[in-house]
Amino acid sequence: MRTPTCASELSGDIKYLDKIPKHLAVMFWSDDIQEERLIEAAQLCCWAWCFGVKILSIYEPEGHLKEYTQLLQSHINIVSRKFITLEKILPTIRVTSPNSVSSPVGHETNQSDLIVNLISRSDGRARIVEATKSLTKDVLQEKIKYENVNIQELDRRLRISQIPEPQLLILFSSIIDLNGFPPWHIHLTEIFHVPINQKFSYSVFLQGLRKYSKCNQRFDFYYNYLDINNNKENYLIELH
Repeated sequence: MRTPTCASELSGDIKYLDKIPKHLAVMFWSDDIQEERLIEAAQLCCWAWCFGVKILSIYEPEGHLKEYTQLLQSHINIVSRKFITLEKILPTIRVTSPNSVSSPVGHETNQSDLIVNLISRSDGRARIVEATKSLTKDVLQEKIKYENVNIQELDRRLRISQIPEPQLLILFSSIIDLNGFPPWHIHLTEIFHVPINQKFSYSVFLQGLRKYSKCNQRFDFYYNYLDINNNKENYLIELH
């Protein structure tokens, strides 16, 4: 399948999908942050907007992608002008990240057509520290009883976020491994696994959306695991 060159070429694929994830997460598909990879990420953003995705989270474990936030934003602006040619007003696609100098993600969602949220392993650790401090403070101030402090209460605080958890995660890896992706962000997330030898492409993006469109959402702590070879099974992932 060739890479589409303009938004109008996607309409035939969109109409056959019964549902679209409003929040899509993607594990970054390369260890090297090269300009070619940033252009691919910009293309992904345009495809996501065309399909109706409202929040796109790109997870790169080490946090190197965040260092290229401005360059990625520049590529998105360039690619969107070439790709989205029939719109009278270009969509606002905004790149942000936790603890960035920009406005909070929840606030920007109302002002942008697509929020691109860059996250890393350290964001998960920071959330744990923040939630633990909050819980300790509430115990000291007697807002919560000591005997009510448990893993369920900590989990509840970790899950309080300005953005909803993603409905679909496209996972590029040799094995099924979240590689530090914050587990409280994906309690009910469908995971589409792409072997690491598969290149990032529109075909992979579309396969993920098609499989998500056909699956039934689960309501427990198991993940509905979908792989690129059309295998489907309930998969309990060991979180690291």
